[in-house]
Amino acid sequence: MPKYLNQIKALKKINKFTIISKKFLINKENNFEIYYAPFDYINPKAKIMIVGITPGIQQMEQSFKVINEGKSLKDVKDLSSFKGSMRTPLIKYLDELKVNNILKIKSCESLFNKDSKYLHSTSLIKYPVFYKGNNYTGSANILKKEILLDFIEKNFLKELKTFKKSIIVPLGNTVSSTIEYLNNKYDLKLTCFLKGFPHPSGANARKNIQFKENRSSIMKLLKSNN
Repeated sequence: MPKYLNQIKALKKINKFTIISKKFLINKENNFEIYYAPFDYINPKAKIMIVGITPGIQQMEQSFKVINEGKSLKDVKDLSSFKGSMRTPLIKYLDELKVNNILKIKSCESLFNKDSKYLHSTSLIKYPVFYKGNNYTGSANILKKEILLDFIEKNFLKELKTFKKSIIVPLGNTVSSTIEYLNNKYDLKLTCFLKGFPHPSGANARKNIQFKENRSSIMKLLKSNN
């Protein structure tokens, strides 16, 4: 990791062409490529873990800029996690589920600034994955791709074990089903895994419907564990 960080700090320009480079390539299999990006920080005191699939090119570029400017790995998470249009519905759903009350904060909006001490944001695959040169969105079954499942079981599983007593928010069905698979396979006994939480992306036309369908069961789980 220090090797990669030093190479990022040495970059004179940061754009798609300088960061999607062989020197940052971690693994490759068929049409899949995994590249390093500085999403390594783990917040040991977090009470809630929000899990995406993998960072995209925009998050990757932002993370490189943060390190290139001399900031820390924690700053990368604070400045690059779940940015953009998806953050608004994400906060709305969490507040509707009264997660803010459980955490004793006014709104979950502050998890992304002054109350970031309560949040661990991460992804099933914490480094950017590209499929045929584009952002990987979970379209190919993640559990059937050896390169992806191998990375998840060697890396994300450790995070899941660390935060198994925290509120775990899976962003979308791919993340939900993968965490459920790991929970069953390794008998993790996750206490507050919010299965069925929708992906808040603008591209997910069914997110509000899915939230309404699963809201009562998720709230019941939250109440029984907090």
